[in-house]
Amino acid sequence: MATRVCLVGERRLVRAGLRHILRNDSFEVVREVDAVSGYGEIDQECDLFLIDKPDDGRDIDADIRHLKRAPARVRAVVLAESMDGHRVAGSFVAGVDGYLLAEISPEALCESLRLVMLGEKVFPSRLVTLLASKAWEPRQPEPSAADSGGVLSDREVAIMSRLTGGMPNKVIASELTITEATVKVHLKSIMKKIGVSNRTQAAVWAINNGMAKGSGTRASPHTSPSPGGGGSISEQSELIGVG
Repeated sequence: MATRVCLVGERRLVRAGLRHILRNDSFEVVREVDAVSGYGEIDQECDLFLIDKPDDGRDIDADIRHLKRAPARVRAVVLAESMDGHRVAGSFVAGVDGYLLAEISPEALCESLRLVMLGEKVFPSRLVTLLASKAWEPRQPEPSAADSGGVLSDREVAIMSRLTGGMPNKVIASELTITEATVKVHLKSIMKKIGVSNRTQAAVWAINNGMAKGSGTRASPHTSPSPGGGGSISEQSELIGVG
């Protein structure tokens, strides 16, 4: 059965191009709207929302959170003109399933959307280089009225630093000489403290708070931006760079 797609964006020419690219056995464009707000109540009509985001600085994280809060389980993928590390991180915290650049090839776009429908997270492969470069520094989180439950313990920081490297629980447990069950208990506690609902959002939070493996930074007692729901992902799911 073909994945039912809703194209979101004000640029009709871009939507026409996407409609042509997605004209295959895997996808069927069933709706086109200028904005998520113009769709109405999110129902079971569409499986995937492909959002065209011009390079105009508009924040679409609220739209993503709206989609992910809907009773109908839908996927959301952003197709952006350019890549800003902070915006990409914010979109993943909001619950987006994919963040791609408009320069992507038609073949890679279709393959990325198939991966998203299988439950994976996709993003431009050069995002990894950007996050690892000295030219990009995480923004200092703004204090929140919500209580994060205090700073993370040394053990929790060690787990989070390994989570940013995509390590599964079994490998984390082996490195820290603890049981896999203990890792799961720590992760559950961590996600409750920082206000996220899955491993991907926790990893993005850790990167934004300077906790990538090797940084040696201790987490500050701040709460991340609202994750926007979207359900949990598989314990084994990892971020996948494409393009």
